Amino acid sequence: MKSEVLMRWKMAKRVVLSLIGGLFVFACVQAATGLGGPPVACAPQEFSFSLTRLPENPSKYSLVISNDEEQSISGIFSLDQLQILRAMMSDAEKFALGSEAIGTKDALTTRFEDKHEVAFIVDVEKLGNQSRLFLTLNTEMGRMTVVAGKVVRGTRREEGFFFDLLSRLESILPKLPAQAPK
Repeated sequence: MKSEVLMRWKMAKRVVLSLIGGLFVFACVQAATGLGGPPVACAPQEFSFSLTRLPENPSKYSLVISNDEEQSISGIFSLDQLQILRAMMSDAEKFALGSEAIGTKDALTTRFEDKHEVAFIVDVEKLGNQSRLFLTLNTEMGRMTVVAGKVVRGTRREEGFFFDLLSRLESILPKLPAQAPK
């Protein structure tokens, strides 16, 4: 009993320290950029993610998105919120691979968002035979938009953490019932 309480205390301490570290990185980035608002990262940089179930509340997950330049954002999300994110990402992936709404001279951007869930936005930018996927997170730490993935439609080649995050969400969340065709 005592060792279980001690183990839970250590795990909670790690989560709190992780969140404090994320806040520190956020403050440093904001100070370094001199911007009054939260950082926006849209340059082609390699971002990664961590999606971890919270031991003290198994129905909540911590999502952290970061890069090697110490830009990061994190938030705690419920299973319902992650279901919405998965649906948005799945729709965006299908759209990115499709042949509709493609810019020939200038990129065309299509936004995927939920009117009730403001924590996530997915944008798909299409130009020529490529699509770029952007993920925006709105959390208590602020707002950050990152280039999350790229698709070459002719070869169906996918790059970026977007597809790994979508796969992870599909593996941890219960399957949604199939919708009847309209």
